[in-house]
Amino acid sequence: MKNKPDRDSLAVALDAVSDRWSLHIVRALAFGASRYTDILRAVGAPRDVLSSRLRKLTESGILRPRSPGKGQPAGYELTQKGRDLGQVILVLKRWGDTHGGEAVPQVDFVHAVCGEVFVAEVRCHACGKPVRSGEFSVHHASQDC
Repeated sequence: MKNKPDRDSLAVALDAVSDRWSLHIVRALAFGASRYTDILRAVGAPRDVLSSRLRKLTESGILRPRSPGKGQPAGYELTQKGRDLGQVILVLKRWGDTHGGEAVPQVDFVHAVCGEVFVAEVRCHACGKPVRSGEFSVHHASQDC
């Protein structure tokens, strides 16, 4: 049996958002919150925790402080790295829609290009087919055997 590597790209990704609040903060920013008070209201984290997570997400390059200007107050905005993380949140949303129960309200996302409601789906880059659980195996790009 092979030992799992100490660190791989998946471990790095999970560490970036492994706390209770980080994905909620990214969601709030993706939904239009930018000022500290707006994020606080949207996320509901204690102030000290929110400040700590905003600092962590800034240090990791997921968001950046936004300077006041162009009619906008100071606040935060997602970097490209943070916007890319939004795709992960869309897949999690699909899971929540499926398994959240009937009492949980759903939010629809409309694709700006075609105007239709979309559902995020993981697809194979090579063949274009949807990938389901159990349809893949794990191979590490570099292993010290």
